[in-house]
Amino acid sequence: MTNELPVQDAWLAEAVQHLGSPAFHSRLLEGLHAALGVDHVSYLSYDARGRVQAASAASMLDQHLIESTTEIFVKRFYARDPHYPLMCSDTRRPAAPRPELQLLWTSPTGIGDAEYRRLLFDSPGFTGKVSLVRRWREQTCYLNLYFSRTKAQRDRTTRLMRAHASTLMALVHRHDEIASLQRVPEEPQAWPELSPRERETARLLADGCTAKEIGRHLSLSPATVITYKERVYAKLGVQNLREFLTRAAH
Repeated sequence: MTNELPVQDAWLAEAVQHLGSPAFHSRLLEGLHAALGVDHVSYLSYDARGRVQAASAASMLDQHLIESTTEIFVKRFYARDPHYPLMCSDTRRPAAPRPELQLLWTSPTGIGDAEYRRLLFDSPGFTGKVSLVRRWREQTCYLNLYFSRTKAQRDRTTRLMRAHASTLMALVHRHDEIASLQRVPEEPQAWPELSPRERETARLLADGCTAKEIGRHLSLSPATVITYKERVYAKLGVQNLREFLTRAAH
């Protein structure tokens, strides 16, 4: 990675081509990794009351790691995020004007909540996080760029974000809108024991997709797909594909 920003930011165009598809965040991450060394991304949207409405994640290193970390954040820690007050709209009293778009820096050494730091930074091996927060009417979008192998270069990151942050947040917001329209409501008892990514894998298996085809759909390596498939079998109590398909048909 050079010290100069790329003249042509083709990674933004690549992300645009995948708007609404399961590969969007992975393609976006590939560009951010090439430009800044970002190893993982997570995206969350909040309603006006500060409740998480959607969450997605992608990793260059370990997809299960970033998904499980994001799941822990959403289920247990989102209200303990140092930046959480920015996600809420307090309509009871006038608030001080806030910038529409904010660039935030988080270093593990600056986190006073020991459990938060241990589970969301130290255990997954994150050296730091750069976040973008933007509000759209009653919705707040939160994009987190995580570093594992290197530390964020403040000057370089600031320059790139100054040039592209608005476009970047518009893209992730638009992707969330498209994805939400495409999302088919699940039946209440449709594999509740599975994680969201395991459920996606199970659906594609039930549709007859191979590990290679599932990898293309979800932007995962075949080895990662096999790992998810093994977890699906274990959680559903089946031994092989035939038993899984028999259960899925009922």
